[in-house]
Amino acid sequence: MKNQNLTQTITEACKKIAPAWPLKNFVAVNPYLGLTNMPFGRAAKILSERSSISMTMPIPFYLDQLDRGQIIHADISAALNKNHNYYLSPEEFVKETRFLADSNSDGEGFRVLTLLDIAEEISYKQWSDFMVDKISSWASSYFDEYQAAWNTTETKENLYQSWKADAAVDLSPGLMGLKNFRSTVAQMPEDAAEATALILQKLEVPADLHEVYLHSLLLKLNGWSSYISGKDWNNTLYGGEANNLQSFLSILLTWEYCLYEQYQSENIQPIWDKHKRKIQSHESMGYTNEYLETKLILQDAFDFASQRQLKAQFDHHFVPQEKDKRPKAQAVFCIDVRSEVYRRSLETVDTEIETLGFAGFFGFPVNYVPLAHSHGKNQCPVLIPSGPLVKETLGESSQVEAARKSRVVKHQVEKTWKKFKSGAISSFGYVSPVGLTYFPKLISDSFGWTRPTSDPKEDGLGKWLKKGRELDLSHIGLEDKISMAASALTAMGLKDHMAPLILITGHGSTSVNNPHATGLDCGACGGHSGEINAMTAERILNDPQVRQGLLEQGIEIPDDTHFIACLHDTTTDQLHIIGASNVPAAHKEALSGIEESLSQASELARQERARRLNINDTDIKASILKRSRDWSQVRPEWGLAGCSSFVIAPRKRTVGMDLGGKAFLHSYRWQSDEGFKILESIMSAPMVVTSWINLQYYASTTDNVHFGAGNKTLHNVTGGIGVLEGSGGDLRIGLPLQSLHDGKNYQHLPQRLNVIIEAPIEAINSILAKNPGIKDLCDNSWINLLHLTEDGKIGKRYSRNLNWETLSLAEVEPEEELILV
Repeated sequence: MKNQNLTQTITEACKKIAPAWPLKNFVAVNPYLGLTNMPFGRAAKILSERSSISMTMPIPFYLDQLDRGQIIHADISAALNKNHNYYLSPEEFVKETRFLADSNSDGEGFRVLTLLDIAEEISYKQWSDFMVDKISSWASSYFDEYQAAWNTTETKENLYQSWKADAAVDLSPGLMGLKNFRSTVAQMPEDAAEATALILQKLEVPADLHEVYLHSLLLKLNGWSSYISGKDWNNTLYGGEANNLQSFLSILLTWEYCLYEQYQSENIQPIWDKHKRKIQSHESMGYTNEYLETKLILQDAFDFASQRQLKAQFDHHFVPQEKDKRPKAQAVFCIDVRSEVYRRSLETVDTEIETLGFAGFFGFPVNYVPLAHSHGKNQCPVLIPSGPLVKETLGESSQVEAARKSRVVKHQVEKTWKKFKSGAISSFGYVSPVGLTYFPKLISDSFGWTRPTSDPKEDGLGKWLKKGRELDLSHIGLEDKISMAASALTAMGLKDHMAPLILITGHGSTSVNNPHATGLDCGACGGHSGEINAMTAERILNDPQVRQGLLEQGIEIPDDTHFIACLHDTTTDQLHIIGASNVPAAHKEALSGIEESLSQASELARQERARRLNINDTDIKASILKRSRDWSQVRPEWGLAGCSSFVIAPRKRTVGMDLGGKAFLHSYRWQSDEGFKILESIMSAPMVVTSWINLQYYASTTDNVHFGAGNKTLHNVTGGIGVLEGSGGDLRIGLPLQSLHDGKNYQHLPQRLNVIIEAPIEAINSILAKNPGIKDLCDNSWINLLHLTEDGKIGKRYSRNLNWETLSLAEVEPEEELILV
């Protein structure tokens, strides 16, 4: 029973570490994922105490927002009402807050110390930094994805055993003063779980402190802990072993025990015992941190300010009457906030084109295998396992083998050349005679005339073959095609309403010398470009056999409707029509007119983005294209910076509304949703994913040290999986500072996601009641849920436990705009 309880506690500690994904499919993730079953404020207190992590901005930030008029007294009043322990007026609270800000208090409060921290106080040596560097160096080798030229780390053994073997021959801890490190490690059990139990016993950690202590240890290397948690997440999804993080915890505990043994002669035992009692007392008494509590109220007020502004925008928006006329085209975009700018631009230049929003994999979660590759990549959200196999091929079968050989030869030559350049001896002979030959390329790359890296879409095939790329869907059965098509059309809202031309528009980005490039691609496609999903949708939805199968299910695609795959480049705002050559002759003229509208929309969208990028050149298009090829550019685009709302409603509720490229837009009409199954799928998937994105940007802004990637200009790619800031330290996860700040101002303001839903409240409540995980997000203030009435007004806000409160804009002074009824 004792071991069973310990195993459960270890599991609970590990679950508090959110997963992170490698650079090849860098997707947004909620870094607080393991804490969403508790209130936001409780999680903020835990992270502050266990690792000095901040979940809010400093007080001066909020006071600046107050002085600017972004936060008003009504917002503070609403925040104080939410926190029932406060009985101050807004004026009194602001006065006390200004006094607190001027008091020079750091507001850190109580902190959980580990033996690493105590050893540092005793020895005046930076043991935490030393341990982090050592483990980070080892982990980079263990998880290396073919970046290292030499790798002596044994990766066939499990995590703990591999580290133990390396540590047994590592002399550096001894040189640092940890004299018995190797012998102590050698005495540890080979089994990670046994080592954990033994060390906890030797350190005399009480059972009621196991979770606190173990979680605090994992946060010491939150970057690597998160990456390893991501490995476990994927293993769980695809049926593999998921105990890597528990093994990693054993490594951290072994370091703790080695320091404990080292400083026994310097009375580390009584200091450690005293601190354990202090933690127990703190946990049982539940002390509050006034500084943190004040910041949490200010953050609530900041969130209420964004809701107030949204309410005003929706309440004063003119909702146009729906047209009876069939649109000449429909364009389905990803719900990504960058699509909001382009959709608005397209609707401005051509009112006969209707736009819709849907998750960017378009309901086709495929596993895509490029030509000459043995393994594929999952073109679907990381929350779900990938679906059927789709392979890259060419239109002419005679070219397939030649193209395959071309790609294989190219990769083999590049691999051999890389080994030669980085070889122990050959590297010296390489630099002097060959180095100068790179000078012309260095100049042309610097001026943006050429690309520092080849276009991955051409990858060994050559430009002459690029236009012949096609997909082999032979591995997908007809029934699966029909099922995916039916689900996609129903969820998109297209089942009973189709234009002659429907543009399935995936998105991707263009940048060079950017380790985080995949983070600018489509998160719904697993951090890849969405063109493969769009091409798959085009092929399946235009298939006569699929259409016949759909007809038997009551879904009729008009004979004159043709689906076209497109790709929106979010960096340049160019929209490429991939499937133009497949369009029937009867649609060629109409397509030509649509292409002209797309060109105008691209120009309009670029003008809007240029203002945010501070581009003042007369030729905006040339400047943005140059930016996408500039290998010194740290801000090729703003990505999803600013994301703060998610609208689940018909497009008519937002058409013509300028949401500033900060809103996810999902098309949804509840009147056509039988049993509210579509709404449930939206709330359980896209709503969760958009919350992940929002909270990743939020966390990277409020605490870039722990949850962000730091300064891009100092990044070094390690193991091919992530970045270090400089030459050592923890693996950096989250977003770089340059993705959030333009050098003068924040481009992302930390506000929790406002989800605006047009559907009966009873249906929303029913879905929340059925899905405890989603209800936790709303009940615990990780998501702010707002209700949109049938006349397009924001009427109510979700409080908790399936209760809602009414919001209204009163015709009074601005500082009294928000009234809680």
